[in-house]
Amino acid sequence: MRIPWYIYTPLTLIVTYVTLYLCIKDNDINTPPSPEATAQSLHSWKENNPSLRNIDLNTAPTKQADNSPKQANTKTTPEHHPENKPQITTTTTPQASPQTSTKTLETSPSLDSLIDLNLTTTQLTTYAVNMLKLNKPQLARIAYERVIDSAKDATTDDRKSAATNISTLKNKTPLWNPDPSTRKKLTITITLDPAFTTESKPIISELQQLIFDSADGTITPTIKLTTSKDAHSSLNLGDGSPIVKFKPENKADLLAKIHTAIYYSISTKNNQSQKITTIPSIPMDISPKQSLQTYITRLAWSNAAQ
Repeated sequence: MRIPWYIYTPLTLIVTYVTLYLCIKDNDINTPPSPEATAQSLHSWKENNPSLRNIDLNTAPTKQADNSPKQANTKTTPEHHPENKPQITTTTTPQASPQTSTKTLETSPSLDSLIDLNLTTTQLTTYAVNMLKLNKPQLARIAYERVIDSAKDATTDDRKSAATNISTLKNKTPLWNPDPSTRKKLTITITLDPAFTTESKPIISELQQLIFDSADGTITPTIKLTTSKDAHSSLNLGDGSPIVKFKPENKADLLAKIHTAIYYSISTKNNQSQKITTIPSIPMDISPKQSLQTYITRLAWSNAAQ
């Protein structure tokens, strides 16, 4: 017997709607679920998806989980590790401590960096050590230079240690100013007895190279050599700087005396022309040439060429 359509069609609809009503009549489909219900649902879902258990969906939506046994219980959010905090809490405030001002110096370091902070020798040394750990020798070298020319509490031993570190860092830092057109000019006039001028070209060449290297390309030196029958030789930087007189005993002693005279002239001109940096007296435990290379900072060379 065939059931007429006007019987089975209404019956099918009635059964469907009655079943749907009985399933949802006690559920609230208009109010959003509570946070607790959402968390419970998320927890249940993650439990049913083992490959995603280790992903924090709220903080690391783009990271993939590592399912290897070694990483099974390891968090994938390194931001929570205390040792990583210094890497995300740097500041560009110039007055900040040296540990937090790294970002500023990395952006545009200058030869007078760290001077305005009035840091102690301990702070400068700590900063230099930290910069070396970060593989930033140029910033470390600047800090050691500040120990020599601006740290008010620096002792003779402090400057000696800084000079030793500067000597080491010279081979790890590129030339400060590779552009000849922007270098300052420094003219040094040396007056010698004619007996010492027979080999003037090697003397001039050696001095120019020494000064250029010591100043790290910040200046272009010019050596003017004149003769005089005066018992003493002399050296001056011009522009009202003092004339330094010296008396070499022989040709072997000549360059050492010239190096000492240059050191005295540069340090005196710095100490007289401004009050930011102070170059100490020439040390007695190293050669005058080494003193020019380490104790006369790059900023001091630049100041002398003003």
